[in-house]
Amino acid sequence: MLDTIFGANPDIKRIQSRCARLLFSLGVSANAATILAALAGIAAAVAFARGQVTFAIAALALSAVLDALDGTIARECAAPSPVGGVLDLSADRVVEACVIVGIAWRDPALYLPALVLVATWYVNITVFLAVGAALEGPSAKLIEYPPGILERTEAIIFFIVLGLVEATPLLRALGPLLCYAMAALEIVTGAQRLLFGLRLLRPQ
Repeated sequence: MLDTIFGANPDIKRIQSRCARLLFSLGVSANAATILAALAGIAAAVAFARGQVTFAIAALALSAVLDALDGTIARECAAPSPVGGVLDLSADRVVEACVIVGIAWRDPALYLPALVLVATWYVNITVFLAVGAALEGPSAKLIEYPPGILERTEAIIFFIVLGLVEATPLLRALGPLLCYAMAALEIVTGAQRLLFGLRLLRPQ
């Protein structure tokens, strides 16, 4: 949802374009930005697992910024490619998987809630890929998909909030509830995208 809102804001798009062109002028290609985003995300996961929350949040923020810029670099400074799209989708999933493991690492009470959340991700990404592939058409993106309640920005915000909650003993009991709430929103988002795809694919 927030990705769609931010993407429609001309001021944010202008800043994003300038940052992308600056990175490209420094020799950072779209694929390089994707890889750097993945490495920063993995570093955040390790930091969460070690209890270094401040560093983890900073690394996760850097990962999110680079992830937001790699597509802009491809579209405005080079040319989007299927390879770049595959790399971007795969890197995002690696970061998400590593970060949730890193956050849950130090708290056994979070193991089951985190597993439930990951299960909803698994189903949601299946719907995302299936609907996107079925509706394939000319686009600068590898796969087009309808906006839903949860997009990439909401996931980053969730990780930061969960990481802070887990680092605060008085709030730690809220961690499982946050995971279950996020899982419920993932289910709603997956249902939104599935229904959207079924409506468009249904014979007229």
